[in-house]
Amino acid sequence: MKTLLLCFAIALQAKDGFVSLMPKHDVAEQWTIEGKTPADAWYVTRSGEIGVTGQPNGFLRSKKKYRNYILRAEWRFQTGYTPRPEEDGWPNAGFFIHSQETVDGWPRSFEVQGHFGEVGSLFGVRGGKINGAKRGVIVKENRPKFGDWDRYEITSIDGKVTVKLNGVVVNEGTGANPSEGNICLQSEGWPLFYRNIEIKELL
Repeated sequence: MKTLLLCFAIALQAKDGFVSLMPKHDVAEQWTIEGKTPADAWYVTRSGEIGVTGQPNGFLRSKKKYRNYILRAEWRFQTGYTPRPEEDGWPNAGFFIHSQETVDGWPRSFEVQGHFGEVGSLFGVRGGKINGAKRGVIVKENRPKFGDWDRYEITSIDGKVTVKLNGVVVNEGTGANPSEGNICLQSEGWPLFYRNIEIKELL
């Protein structure tokens, strides 16, 4: 029975082309830990999510580099914080894409923002450059309550990056430089969780 289930799972994965980046027991199975976060700041929960304490700052880097792909991922912040309007929902997180060398704590890359108040933003980090993308409070309506899951689908094709948040396209940029690199998960100030991270490479 177990063999049949395993074969079925492999067949499904092959059919849609997505490969999971979720570890089973230890984040080191799929990621390398970088920045100031110690190894025990990142962990796999009993329900299979990637958890992080949020302090100190740091990130997980995928073991493989990608150029043309569709990345799907979900994240949520630990409850216990009440966002205030003057902070635009401070608790921070995010996804670095096309990541290269680390400069002053963060990779040269683009961040697809996970910051609760600025979700949907797309911008260069440490010298990364992209044209036409928006940054700031760009998604003001139909936001889930703090502590609920958000979902990204990020598509990168030859330097064009499209960001879909909870099923809606919210941002787009072109001429991305660098045009390829690692995927990274960010820890910046507040405990959070990542789940259902999967990637499909495109030709």
